[in-house]
Amino acid sequence: MVKKKSPLVALVLFVIGLIPVVFLSSWVTSLAADRLQQSANDEALEELLLAKSTLEASLFRDVFLSDSLATVFSIDPEIAYKNFHAIAGRMLEKSENVRNIGVAPDDIIAKNFPTEGNEKAIGLDFRTVPSQYETVLAARLSKDVYLAGPLELVQGGTAIIARLPIFDDYPRSENYWGSISVVIDYEKLMKASGLSNMSNAKIALRGVNGLGQQGEVFEGDASSFNNADYQGKIVVPNGEWWIAANFDTTLTDRQKLALTASYWGIIALYAVLYGGVYLLWRYYRAERKLANQDPLTGLFNRRFVFSYLEKLLSKQRDSAQFCILAIDLNRFKEINDLLGHEVGDDMLRLVAESLEESTRASDIVARLGGDEFLVILNRVDNKNVAEQKLNQIKQYVESKAIQTETGSIVPSLSIGFSLSSETNNGIPSLLKIADERMYKNKQVSSGYSSRS
Repeated sequence: MVKKKSPLVALVLFVIGLIPVVFLSSWVTSLAADRLQQSANDEALEELLLAKSTLEASLFRDVFLSDSLATVFSIDPEIAYKNFHAIAGRMLEKSENVRNIGVAPDDIIAKNFPTEGNEKAIGLDFRTVPSQYETVLAARLSKDVYLAGPLELVQGGTAIIARLPIFDDYPRSENYWGSISVVIDYEKLMKASGLSNMSNAKIALRGVNGLGQQGEVFEGDASSFNNADYQGKIVVPNGEWWIAANFDTTLTDRQKLALTASYWGIIALYAVLYGGVYLLWRYYRAERKLANQDPLTGLFNRRFVFSYLEKLLSKQRDSAQFCILAIDLNRFKEINDLLGHEVGDDMLRLVAESLEESTRASDIVARLGGDEFLVILNRVDNKNVAEQKLNQIKQYVESKAIQTETGSIVPSLSIGFSLSSETNNGIPSLLKIADERMYKNKQVSSGYSSRS
């Protein structure tokens, strides 16, 4: 019968193919995760840059309003001082982040608006607070606004202070009158800009008093500047701050689920494709088997064996070395007539199975029809070897028997051979030689025997 390949081979091939597919799936999902992570980082960077721009715009807007107030004082300090609360109130109405405004003739805070909550600052002489007086002097010397801080206020809280020097000889600006301090709420400014509530990034800021990278760190951890995902400059009035951000983005549960689904999806797709190919292959094998197989015995049929012989003979004569055994089952008609076709079929199946068992895996065993069989012994082109193989096969097959109601029946074979080197006239000539020898053998062969 035609030997079948075990499904274990298909399983082994599946596992071998699965290994690179698993690596491919891991690489694809890893690449997708990196892309998603990079996309999240890009979104975080966009959010950071937007917050940075908002911070800069807010600071310049508040300082612009402060500069307008300083201009009013420079034109007539005495009148502006008397109407300070009204002027400062209007400015606060237009500002979003200014918490209070103080005026300090001769660098001593005399008035604060609003007064409530800022009483502690009244009477403060800047000259007694070196850290603050330094910024007041810087504004006076530059004759322009100077952004101080962030710093802790005497009245509590953290603020950025716009120091504006006032001169009463406008526009020469040589006779110093005092200063105006516009206190900008640091926490409110950071929150309004969005920097303080970024959940996907750790922020650090440095540049107290607008000194940029040389200034002290006033927000976050100084180590953030050593290996930051982003560093950049924040432009502030007459100075700069420096910002560092380390993005802390994580994939969402939906993204993680999608990546997991993609990972297993690729593997499942491989399994489906492999299964489809395997089924097609099995179908093809089954169809081919039906086309080339004898339905009763499972041996190759006439169509296959003649096609096989043509391929052998199409090779160069030196390489086409084989032997043909023409086999006939003696007195088979009597088995069918006396014992029935069912017993005859059993006999044919026994002979087919015995022929396969007595030949090599590389040999071809076929049923030509009825009780005629053909064996092709590959790589045999020697008369003595052929006769030896013929006798071995005959003895083996005739040692078998089938059981019937009347006893056991032993097959009897007539076998003739031909060698590929015996003729150059093709298949018909080879078959004729083998048949002639088979009929000579039949004349001396006994029929089947039965044992009761």
